[in-house]
Amino acid sequence: MINRENKIHKTENKREFIIRIAMQLFKEKGYKNVSVDEIVQACNSSKGSFYHHFKSKAEILNEHFALADKYYEQLYNELPTQLTAKGRLQLFLENVFIYLEETFGREFLSVVYSTSLESEAHLYFRNPNRKLFMLFEALIAEVIEASTTKPSLSIKQLKLAFIQLSMGVIYYWCTFPEDRSLQESGASALEHFLNGFS
Repeated sequence: MINRENKIHKTENKREFIIRIAMQLFKEKGYKNVSVDEIVQACNSSKGSFYHHFKSKAEILNEHFALADKYYEQLYNELPTQLTAKGRLQLFLENVFIYLEETFGREFLSVVYSTSLESEAHLYFRNPNRKLFMLFEALIAEVIEASTTKPSLSIKQLKLAFIQLSMGVIYYWCTFPEDRSLQESGASALEHFLNGFS
């Protein structure tokens, strides 16, 4: 029993190690410029070991977004309860933007956006039911509940609008490089969205 648990633990560590090394390479060289061979070499491993854990390098990216969603869930659970519903939503998205910039960076996010248009490989990134988007929905529901007037759009429609807003902010920040951080770049759009609730 102990040996089996140790084996599972080692397998998980190897998987996480491959993700970490691959993400470093993606960030340094660009996603398109990194091959599975390079990842294997940087991990001092074998192709067999790589394909034991992942079907492709695209799966590593999807896995990293899944790990990011775990961080977002933790962030959501730690939002101060004394804040207003609007304040909680604003703080959440600001921290998502900070995390994306610090973890991925502008160049890497640009690659993610462009490759998601060219390929079906990054399905997790675009999944409307991914955890991040469900957290958006929960926070929007809080804002609606606290509003004096109810919006004409449904929660699902508002969630879609908020996804479009956040992805649009990221796309704009990647496409039109400026000195502002991602958080600063999205502040005005977020404020306008929140001002739609009374």
